[in-house]
Amino acid sequence: MRLISFLMIAAFLAGCASKPAVVDRAPPLRPLEPASSVKYAETRYDVRGYRESASPALRHEPHAVYRRTRVPSFASNILESTPRTSFPPPSFSPLPASAELEVELAKQRQVTTDMRVAQATLADADQKVKALYAALVRQSADVLKLREQLEAERNRLRSSALAESLTVAPGSVPTKNPSPEVKW
Repeated sequence: MRLISFLMIAAFLAGCASKPAVVDRAPPLRPLEPASSVKYAETRYDVRGYRESASPALRHEPHAVYRRTRVPSFASNILESTPRTSFPPPSFSPLPASAELEVELAKQRQVTTDMRVAQATLADADQKVKALYAALVRQSADVLKLREQLEAERNRLRSSALAESLTVAPGSVPTKNPSPEVKW
């Protein structure tokens, strides 16, 4: 046990010993020569106005942003570019023209034309039905008003007939009913 204790203490002390520092001397720096001379081309990008997403109260006005690109000096001074729309994307490949396709397209055009004509006809019929319905509502209101007037006139005639029958001699009975009742 003592032996193990001594060995552990020796191993512990040996692990704590510091090593001498190693100094590496780097070679002196020399200036780098460019592999080839380069020039710079500036590309202008127009940025439209926008609001800051983090702070909507902050608005950026439209302005131009320039990007500086290194170009080898042997390139020509005029860098040509073409619009992106001049070449179709690689994923676009138009279908070859065929007679069957033309016939199907003609059928579709005819069906679309027929549907538009039917839709216009249906809209005209709808307008006519709405006009007829409005006239029917007005006529129904007129009929109700006339019916009320007729009822009022009947009641007035009945009350006048009753008053006449009371004014006739008490012993005489009227032989004729002066207002026959009309039922609807």
